Amino acid sequence: MKLIFALFILIFSVSILDGQQGMSKELTLNEAIEIGLKNNPEIKSSLEKINAAGGRFWSGISLPSPELSVRYEWTPKDKSLRSFSERTQEVNQSFEFPTNYFLRGSKLSTEKEITENEFRLTELNIIAQIKSAYFNVLAKENQLKIAEENLAIAEDFFKKAEIRYNVGEGTNLEKLTAKVQFTEAKNNAEVQKNLVKTAYAELNYVLGYGKEAKEKLFVLSDSLTYHSKEYTLEGLVNDAEKVNPQLKVSELKVSSSSVSKTLAWSSLLPNFNLAYFKQTRDGDNGFYGASFGISVPLWFMFDQRGQIQEATANVSIAESELQFTKNSVYLRIKNALTEFQNADRQVQLYVKDILPQADEVYRTASKSYDAGEITYLEFLQAKQTLINSRNNYINALLAHNVAIATLEQTVGNR
Repeated sequence: MKLIFALFILIFSVSILDGQQGMSKELTLNEAIEIGLKNNPEIKSSLEKINAAGGRFWSGISLPSPELSVRYEWTPKDKSLRSFSERTQEVNQSFEFPTNYFLRGSKLSTEKEITENEFRLTELNIIAQIKSAYFNVLAKENQLKIAEENLAIAEDFFKKAEIRYNVGEGTNLEKLTAKVQFTEAKNNAEVQKNLVKTAYAELNYVLGYGKEAKEKLFVLSDSLTYHSKEYTLEGLVNDAEKVNPQLKVSELKVSSSSVSKTLAWSSLLPNFNLAYFKQTRDGDNGFYGASFGISVPLWFMFDQRGQIQEATANVSIAESELQFTKNSVYLRIKNALTEFQNADRQVQLYVKDILPQADEVYRTASKSYDAGEITYLEFLQAKQTLINSRNNYINALLAHNVAIATLEQTVGNR
């Protein structure tokens, strides 16, 4: 008996622990953004690119490795190298014209700044994805509630229709229609549950969780609400010119290509070579020497000319890409602002007019149907009007919040 009791306690304890582990914790939008920025693989990859650019900076401004050499000369035939007549120990260092290192350092520093802005751009994209996925989950959960409420209403009216038919107050058509509506409502509720699962899976994905993650890790604590905001195209464009990382990247690429062009012209300048050596001749160690050399750009018509021509073309390409980026950002801001204004207008229309009217139509129809003043089909039309209005309002709210997130992303704000 004691063994059975102990086994029961053990099973009960494990069940409690499993239940606690299965509980989902609450998650705000800001917390979701923090998690996504820590876990998302794109963020980690973009961050490592900054480290790689920093490594290229130090490699780029480094001098070439010095050469150490030992030469044994005038060794008689059939003798070992120890029988040399002359030994030379030499240290040789070559380097470019000094200004090249400053120019290359400036170019590599700019390239590192480019990767930092690309990291910011990745951050903005991830944040926008998280916001959209978070809002989508909230929208689908709200629509699931509407579907479940509709199911409860459909089930209730199906039961009433059966009773009315059985007592001779309703028609068979009314009962069959109520049954069809009940079946459709049940199916719609199941479909909406699956849409909620899909929305949570997409949220888990942008948060950086893989296949090992549970279907529903969190319970979202924020709500899908209306945010009254006012934007102007001129103000958004001015903000983008200051903070948009995509514009910064294009501007920095123009700067980098300009430095590359200067470096290409600098290839006409000579490189230098310095060497110091000690010599031993016929057993006497008292000899030393030094050498100094410069490179002569004898084939400048080919190598240096090609470098300069390529670098000049790259400057023009970068300037054209900068103008293209400006135009693209302006267009995306304009389109995002239009989407926001449309969504904002839709939300206000539903709040002020459509939802109150749909509620009133449904309340009136419900009372009239209970009093026998209208048919079930007339009541059904009023109910569908209310459901469609509420679902469309949720869709408008979702579009409104996503439009704000897209607008902020396009401008370059978090």
